[in-house]
Amino acid sequence: MIPAIELRGVDLEFGDRVVAGLEFAVEQGECLALVGASRSGKSLILELCAGLHRPLKGHVLVWGDDWAALSDDETAVLRRRVGTVLQQAGLLSNATLFNNVALPVRYHRPGLTDREVERAVMAHLEPLGLAQFRGYFPAQLNPGEMRCAAIARAMVLGQELLLLDDPITGLDAGMVLRLREHLVSWRRAAPTTILTTHRAPSPLMEIVDRVALLEEGSIRLIEPRAALLQRGSPEISAYVS
Repeated sequence: MIPAIELRGVDLEFGDRVVAGLEFAVEQGECLALVGASRSGKSLILELCAGLHRPLKGHVLVWGDDWAALSDDETAVLRRRVGTVLQQAGLLSNATLFNNVALPVRYHRPGLTDREVERAVMAHLEPLGLAQFRGYFPAQLNPGEMRCAAIARAMVLGQELLLLDDPITGLDAGMVLRLREHLVSWRRAAPTTILTTHRAPSPLMEIVDRVALLEEGSIRLIEPRAALLQRGSPEISAYVS
């Protein structure tokens, strides 16, 4: 089976130096966590996977297609299959929470009725505890609510690949639990997920299959979470235990 994401011989700029030969693959249906301290390169690698950052050398493949080799039209088609949430929520300030989440559905599936759009959006707002805020504008939401709204928008088309940069930043304990449960339900449809975290330990680690430890832009190790737990290494157990 073709990996959902594959980095082959990637060189990238990291600060004032070049990190060379970055390689890893994420299988379809797998959940990978990129962990490490702040400024370890987690966000940069996630942006590579999303096609938002180009490597100096090498290839970033999504289902076998190289982001750099695609035409604009081909890139647009591929992006519909990928849901990405970066550090900033990126919500439209003049649109309600509901309309922000509904935007991809209305744009990419114009034939749906209002009732079908409602069903698609509320399938994510309700489990994330956002239904009561559907009519709110971003300025009326707290940071955790905005982040959950961005995650809902990234999932609303049933995307096959979900890229989440530190998804629990700004979330209170209840929000984290709701997000974790929603991701558990989401994974039953076998999408691929890559998430980053610098928290130790992360409440989302229970849903992760493999963990990649990053250090100064390089992957120091990448192994199944269960194997890392058994190893009991102090430098990694803080993230996975």
